[in-house]
Amino acid sequence: MKGDIPGSNKVARSWTLLGNLESVHRVAVDSRGLIAVKPGYWSLDWWLRVDDHWIFPSRHEVVRQRLVEGAPVVETLIRAAGGDLVHRVYAARVNSEQLIVEVENQGSRPVALAWAIRPYDHLGGGRIEQIKIDDRSLYVDGQAAFVCGRTPGRLIGGTGGLDPAAMLDLEEASEEIACNQGMASAAVIMPLVHGATARGVIPLGVSAEPETTIEPPSGTQVARGWNSHAVNASRFVLPGGNLSDLFHSSRQSILLSSTGEDIVPAPGGPPHTAGDEAALLLTLAEAGYRSTVRDIFVGRAKRQTPLGAVTHAGMDVTAATISAVDRALELAPDKQLLEGLGEFVADGARWILAHPDDDATAGLLSAREILMKLGADKAATELGELIPAQIEPERSVNRLAAPVDALETSRAIFDQLAIDPEGALLEMQRLASLASPTMTWPTFIDPRTKKGTAGAGHDLRVTGWFVRSVLRLLVDDSTSELRFALAWPREWLGQGVEVHGVPSRHGHVSWAVRWHADRPALLWEVEGGSRDLPIRIPGLDSGFEGKGCVGETLLAAVEVGSRSEADGDDGRGSTTSGSFS
Repeated sequence: MKGDIPGSNKVARSWTLLGNLESVHRVAVDSRGLIAVKPGYWSLDWWLRVDDHWIFPSRHEVVRQRLVEGAPVVETLIRAAGGDLVHRVYAARVNSEQLIVEVENQGSRPVALAWAIRPYDHLGGGRIEQIKIDDRSLYVDGQAAFVCGRTPGRLIGGTGGLDPAAMLDLEEASEEIACNQGMASAAVIMPLVHGATARGVIPLGVSAEPETTIEPPSGTQVARGWNSHAVNASRFVLPGGNLSDLFHSSRQSILLSSTGEDIVPAPGGPPHTAGDEAALLLTLAEAGYRSTVRDIFVGRAKRQTPLGAVTHAGMDVTAATISAVDRALELAPDKQLLEGLGEFVADGARWILAHPDDDATAGLLSAREILMKLGADKAATELGELIPAQIEPERSVNRLAAPVDALETSRAIFDQLAIDPEGALLEMQRLASLASPTMTWPTFIDPRTKKGTAGAGHDLRVTGWFVRSVLRLLVDDSTSELRFALAWPREWLGQGVEVHGVPSRHGHVSWAVRWHADRPALLWEVEGGSRDLPIRIPGLDSGFEGKGCVGETLLAAVEVGSRSEADGDDGRGSTTSGSFS
């Protein structure tokens, strides 16, 4: 990866991003539960004493990991002490921005738990000069770092590279560890009886004193909040399986790319482009997160220079932003936003003409469309005459060579859906097979280990393209006709599917397929759609041609084999009624 630090981690660059929708803070947890609280600074690890032996998750042979209800709530599990020992981490806003960390003993015997502060992050770099303990609080270089839920036992420290893991059974203890080499590390130990949970809080702001906190929400409560936010945008009832599980989780995790006023596509990763930011803005818009996208557009318009430029992270994002505005307004018409951004678009177009970049043509075409929507026909015509011809970049799907470029593969799948849906679906399923147990992709992946080798350990750009691809697979509005199910996964044959409230340029789309033996029944409704709107569903019946914003029909028979389910509940909440109510 360009810009890598010499000696940085290139064999297990895989992690899961956590955060709160109301915060700009993003924190990464790796596949063993190590939390990189501050990149390039320090991390929090966890160790367990079971009977007479210490278990270190970073070295343990069998460690499992999962998400809670598909949300950014990560559980890392070790089977020991007669059951599971569950490490759980998630972000929440209580009276401040916090990361909640807990270990639950679901085993049948008591264990000892050590919280360990380490002078490195997931890439290898880090520095700690001082660690202190005061009652329940640990301080790193004078800043409140970790507050234990109850008073821990002794503080065991190491300096100059000496690892406290080697001293856990010694009686030595101290209240402060100092190392002018920046290699201070420490651990605190506490008992954890059967059925108990040890909890700690990491303040995500900068503070010299830990804040008194009220009882934080549970991981399940936080996960349900994320799920509710996703469902309020659009709702999907898809057959169980890897593809649908990934889509459910990815629709939530793409929200981590938004910091409220802007986009960060790959925290902790390599430099990105303005086009990467635009693609994620489009993903958020197409996934139905209207208010999130609106806030970013308004924030960028406020930052526009008198010459018409908008920059973010040192990049010119003017053209990319205008392209995203055009698509967002196409999906969800908003007269107030359109009029409010009119001057921003006009000034931005003038800037793009004077300072063209890779996104210039797409940005100018979008600016022309927006000007036409505003009724500025003369300005739109004049701008159209100045737009250079657009050359579409050629992309090919990167098949599973080593390493896999997950970012380029995901982009190519989205493009391929327009010309070869069946082939794109196969590639999408191959990409899905490379996802981590927490439903994430690094930028580059070793296909044998599924670990990251370069780039970001959790690349939200890959997640964004995957979400856009599944959305296009289900609802394609790229032509004058509206197409449902460009391709139909074999594992979905005979099973009901429901899609509700997906934004499209034809209106908000809902459709469902229910099975009567080997005959799929299609129902659809397009809110605000044209009475003459052509409807097709090529993945199930290539010969069907419907029309109108509301309809239902019985499609041609499909060979469904053992998956055929005659007239009944599909096991995931679908009904056999002919309505969406």
